[in-house]
Amino acid sequence: MPETAFAYLDESGDLGWKLEKPYMQGGASRYFVISIALGMNNQHRRIGKVVDELHKVQKWSSKKEKKWTTIGKEARENFCQLAAKELAENAEVKVFVAVYHKETAPDFLRTIDVRAVHPDASEPEIQALEAKYKGRAHLTYSMLVAETLAEHLPNLDSFTYCPDELNEGQRTLDHILTYRLLIQQNRQLTLNRVDRKQPMQRGLDFADMCAGAVFEAYQFGEKSYLEILRPYIVVKDFNSNTDATNSSAQLEVPEPIEAG
Repeated sequence: MPETAFAYLDESGDLGWKLEKPYMQGGASRYFVISIALGMNNQHRRIGKVVDELHKVQKWSSKKEKKWTTIGKEARENFCQLAAKELAENAEVKVFVAVYHKETAPDFLRTIDVRAVHPDASEPEIQALEAKYKGRAHLTYSMLVAETLAEHLPNLDSFTYCPDELNEGQRTLDHILTYRLLIQQNRQLTLNRVDRKQPMQRGLDFADMCAGAVFEAYQFGEKSYLEILRPYIVVKDFNSNTDATNSSAQLEVPEPIEAG
């Protein structure tokens, strides 16, 4: 029987580069987190069921989507407990999380506000600089996903992925996944991308909440949510200050960044 998988991709944080000001006070987040929630052999349906159960536990009457940033502490804890239970009991549901440290990112993966950084530049110079940095947000997103999957995706015959709206309509992810998995790793794998549809929303909400739990630990130092999920998920830490060959090292969540 062919081995297949379906994955939901969602993120927490932003891809802005205003790092001179505190986060949420005119500055960008210092971390960008992508969660890949994957179900093997049709088990991706279980991913959305976790969010369905959360709605029941919280007695939410509205079917409107819930995001990590819009739910309270109790709901966050309940989600993490429900997700941990599903992951512990179902080996065919997996969560891979990529954490991007923007303050140590190489220049070629940064995007900047060209007009703010070069206020005296002429219009032709501005256009040239904007062309240089254009599209790097999608490049960063795509490379994080590709490198995480290259290391942790099981051997499959077919892999289907559904990214959220951040990367929706962009083909950068398709090209980079094809190059990394099919050409560099020579996997005999069929890649399929599907655009978000309403029935997929609960799966994307699951991925969003997993990303939020990890982001909370890195950006704010609130580690209680990640501690619930930690035994059952894989976190790949992209920090250029660490040895890139030591990705299996013990995860150390940094202290939160000072507000000022």
